[in-house]
Amino acid sequence: MGFLGRTTTAAATAAAVLLLAGCATGGGPAPSTSAPPTGSPSATSTTEPAPTPPGPDATPAPLTLYLVRVGDDGASGEPIGCGDSLVAVPTGPITTDDPLRASITRLLQTPEGETVDTGLYTAVPGGSLDYVDGRLEADGTVTVELTGRPLLRGVCDDPRFEAQLERTATTATGASEAHILIDGVPLEEYLRLD
Repeated sequence: MGFLGRTTTAAATAAAVLLLAGCATGGGPAPSTSAPPTGSPSATSTTEPAPTPPGPDATPAPLTLYLVRVGDDGASGEPIGCGDSLVAVPTGPITTDDPLRASITRLLQTPEGETVDTGLYTAVPGGSLDYVDGRLEADGTVTVELTGRPLLRGVCDDPRFEAQLERTATTATGASEAHILIDGVPLEEYLRLD
């Protein structure tokens, strides 16, 4: 890739950072210390207690979300799926005692489809998914429980959806591996059933 290509990629990544930073500073959705949206009326997360506010020792820090550069063949990040790249995008500083909940909730709130300003894409939102629970297991894996129904737009969205959720969860917790459940069904099985 020549200088111009690297400059364009760097500019697009910087634009993504600014876009997501705006979401964290009053230009977008409320900070993750509030309860996540409930999605559909039948979602079970409406009975979940609201997360507690961050403690006095919590310091603001950026979260890292993972978005997709479609057709990039791994040039901008980790290669995934249909010749795409998984790209780490930091948010603005967030104050939270639960970075897993905050990261996954923010990823679920990211505007769906391609963000024209950045050239990055997300396969995660667009349905009625809500965060229910998450925990770091003794074996170093993280389990994330979601409820609802994703809106996937074709066979290439399956690996994008899976990679975005798993890498966002492992980065938030330092885990070596992530297990994503949708209404109690492991993600791999859920995607086969869908």
